[in-house]
Amino acid sequence: MKLKTLIAATAALLPTLGFAEGDLSRANVIDLPMEMGTDDNGNMYFKPNHFDLVTGQAYVLVMTNIDEYKHELSLNEALEKLFIRKVEISTPDGELVAEIKGNIREVEVGPHQTVEWFFVPVQTGEDLEISCEIEGHHEAGMFGTFTIR
Repeated sequence: MKLKTLIAATAALLPTLGFAEGDLSRANVIDLPMEMGTDDNGNMYFKPNHFDLVTGQAYVLVMTNIDEYKHELSLNEALEKLFIRKVEISTPDGELVAEIKGNIREVEVGPHQTVEWFFVPVQTGEDLEISCEIEGHHEAGMFGTFTIR
């Protein structure tokens, strides 16, 4: 008898429970533009070099390399705190060249190119380092941080 009552109560409550609709990793994606370059003094940089992120919010990091040589972005310890949706490469006219899916740790961006990295933070973390791991670039200042709340 108790089982029937429990089943009836559960069935009565199910319509009132809140369920998320759709794919939250694609909803309301926020653009995060980031320039990769070298200043007149030879210092390399990510601009901006810090991002404040929110768990559950979808982002696209739009990485633009303004230099004559490649740079990369390595997520380092931030990787374990992100759900990586994909990396997209398009022509300057917006035509899709490639879409790479999976748990991507680092992306190289060629000279004068732009690459988009789509992700959703899933865990909090303070000052998680991101960097360019090409020899000499980190030492020249090409690093930054993510803070995830």
